[in-house]
Amino acid sequence: MELPNLGKRCADDHCKQLDFLPLQCRCGKIFCSEHLNCHAQTCTKSRFLAEDELKKIENIFVCSREGCKERSVVPLICQRCEKHFCIQHRHLAQCQEKSPEEQAKEKEKYFEPVKQFNKAKAVVDKQVENSLAEAKKKSKNKEMAAKLQLMKIKNKAIGQKNIPPADRVYFNIHIQSLGRDVPVFVSKTWSLGRVIDAVAEECKLQNNNHKGNEKKLRLFKKDDKKIVFGNLTATLSGLLADKVIVDGEDLIIEYVSDTCISL
Repeated sequence: MELPNLGKRCADDHCKQLDFLPLQCRCGKIFCSEHLNCHAQTCTKSRFLAEDELKKIENIFVCSREGCKERSVVPLICQRCEKHFCIQHRHLAQCQEKSPEEQAKEKEKYFEPVKQFNKAKAVVDKQVENSLAEAKKKSKNKEMAAKLQLMKIKNKAIGQKNIPPADRVYFNIHIQSLGRDVPVFVSKTWSLGRVIDAVAEECKLQNNNHKGNEKKLRLFKKDDKKIVFGNLTATLSGLLADKVIVDGEDLIIEYVSDTCISL
């Protein structure tokens, strides 16, 4: 049973169904959701008017700027010369009623936000450039310091003798709880987890990494006190290739919780 006081009927001649959630077109007609889109394609008040259709409309305003063919149904009339100009040329119009000084002021007013933006952008670009240069400089200094460190610790480092010399990677391990340094070499083919186990063994530290409720040994960078890497399955060769860590670097080994990423 239909309820005559509820909903509206679709204006489409082949539909006419009663819709309790009707949609109204800009032209005022009511449609169901299925036929509104079809109607909007032909409705002059809903669809976008193409250039050839704009030409057919009487009250079309063409930009008075020489060489500009922009058309609009909304007039943007200059108060002095009473000519229409498009949005782009509205403040750059060569109005015959304006003096050269007034035209220059109009242009300056129009371009001032652009100048301010370019000026601010140049400052930001310079800051970014300086930051990148500083980062590169620090990176080079860090690599140089690591190379010098590597030369110092190579002869004193301890590790498993069966590791081929070509696979050895050296670190100066700082044991924070004991306040001493131990030069250690490990294999670049190992995972980070195995490296930690080997460092703990060489430094004679209790290793509880296999126990669930105990604090775990983790390696941290000595310069910024941040964890070397969170994924213990990552290979040392991969971390070296990505420059996450460098041969000869100063590291800290410490007991921390599983969620600790910085000392």
